[in-house]
Amino acid sequence: MLQNGRVTYTDNFVKPNYTANLVSIHGTVGAFGTQSTTSAPVDIAAKLAANGPLSIRGTVNPLIAKPALDLTASAHDIELTNLTPYSAKYAGYPITKGKLNVDLHYKLENNQLSANNHLFIDQLTFGDHVDNDTATKLPVKLAISLLKNSRGEIDVDIPVSGSLDNPEFSIGGLVWRAVLNLLEKAVTAPFSLLAHAFGGGSGEDFGYVEFEPGSAKLSDAADQKLDTIAKALADKPSVRIDLIGRVDPAIDEPALRTRYVDRLVKQQKLKDVVGNGESVDTSSVKVDSNEYQKYLTKAYKDADFKKPRNLVGLTKTLPDDDMKNALAEHAPINEASLRDLAQRRAQAVQQYFDGKIDGSRVFIVAPKLDAKDIKDKGATTRVDFGLK
Repeated sequence: MLQNGRVTYTDNFVKPNYTANLVSIHGTVGAFGTQSTTSAPVDIAAKLAANGPLSIRGTVNPLIAKPALDLTASAHDIELTNLTPYSAKYAGYPITKGKLNVDLHYKLENNQLSANNHLFIDQLTFGDHVDNDTATKLPVKLAISLLKNSRGEIDVDIPVSGSLDNPEFSIGGLVWRAVLNLLEKAVTAPFSLLAHAFGGGSGEDFGYVEFEPGSAKLSDAADQKLDTIAKALADKPSVRIDLIGRVDPAIDEPALRTRYVDRLVKQQKLKDVVGNGESVDTSSVKVDSNEYQKYLTKAYKDADFKKPRNLVGLTKTLPDDDMKNALAEHAPINEASLRDLAQRRAQAVQQYFDGKIDGSRVFIVAPKLDAKDIKDKGATTRVDFGLK
């Protein structure tokens, strides 16, 4: 029987040392000893000093050669500022604000610990960065922003395991390393993490959106992907998104030349339909197959470049493919055209996000005019996303 007891736990593996004081301990712990392998029942209620209530239930035998336990515990309203020794060591930041509710299940058998930690963290806030050799290089603040919902809450399950045979075994350190593993997943695949929470396909990469070669028009599939991202970002108000328009010259340049030829052909039909004095968007013009050669030939003859001539000096009529190739070859497509395409792709995504995400959180950054650093198997004609 325990009544108004007190326990002090100190972890000497972190500097400054972490100390936790359990006070107002009430409850019962059954009989156990070195001669029996039977674990004793535990039912304890206590208070973590300067924090909220704590309860521990289960079985334990700490006196046998290999101590055993099977415990569930819960604690509420833990002030996270007290855990700064761990956060500074492993995350590189002191904690300046935040509260923690935990529900734990720990099992120790044959010196092997397995545990699950259900953490509910409210308003976690870090201070300025602290340089040390043990801190992760991950962008911790970004990862926390990704894990928080719109109310500033983080709700996660973190399993951990370890061996008491390890001379540097530390329960606190074990949990912090598990937390850092969660942060690493958040920052290495942030869009998959966000999209999964809002109905995105598990096999789909949400780090970019694809475009048809030579085009800056969003497809229906792209719209669906952007909808998922917009919903996810709406729940992460402190996260900003960068839009990096891209082109792949090997794919986009030929496509731009083909589209240029198509516009020339459509413009020739427009001259027949509306004359030269009215401006009409060629995207609404359809050239039927039975009239294509007629307008292609007109486009070819009107083009301003040197062409083969017949015996009487007139422009020679060529097969359709030769005329298209000649027009494409002389199309005014250059690096500026590719840069413009990359920018228009980023602008198309920005416009789609308009009204769905606060515009102050959406940034168009410098475009990339090659596909050299793309390591995934997705299309290279795209807009990449970055989070900050």
